Amino acid sequence: MISLKERELILQWDKKGKSQEEMAHLLDCHQSSVSRFLKKYSTSGTIKVLGRNGRPTKLNKEVYSNLKEKILSKILTTNKDFCAVSTKEVNKIILKEIGQTYSLRHVERILHKLGFSLITPRSQHVRHDQEKADKFRQEFKKKLSRSMWAMN
Repeated sequence: MISLKERELILQWDKKGKSQEEMAHLLDCHQSSVSRFLKKYSTSGTIKVLGRNGRPTKLNKEVYSNLKEKILSKILTTNKDFCAVSTKEVNKIILKEIGQTYSLRHVERILHKLGFSLITPRSQHVRHDQEKADKFRQEFKKKLSRSMWAMN
């Protein structure tokens, strides 16, 4: 985003006849950013950042904190071994709290904003033996005295 000082500079340079590429190079930004600002300035007549149109979100700081508490309690009561809750279950919690459903991808964004991370379970082979794997790693490290990609 271009700062207010940079916007003023763009207007001054535009009056002097500089090209958008030159302005972008001087400000170390993209030419499209300069072009977008000049277009917005020609329609709005102001260099200030104007508010956005559309319905305001129902997710404010208070709702986010309530959601975080509810999700944490759901995680802790679900399973004490590995603490897992699906995105669909979180979507149901959000529906209960604010009365609105979101897409699963948007629920993931909300969870990320709340500080949660998506951890997917990984299956283990039926014949997986951790002791054998550890032994192999130790033996492999002992033999790793030369580059693995060298030719004999």
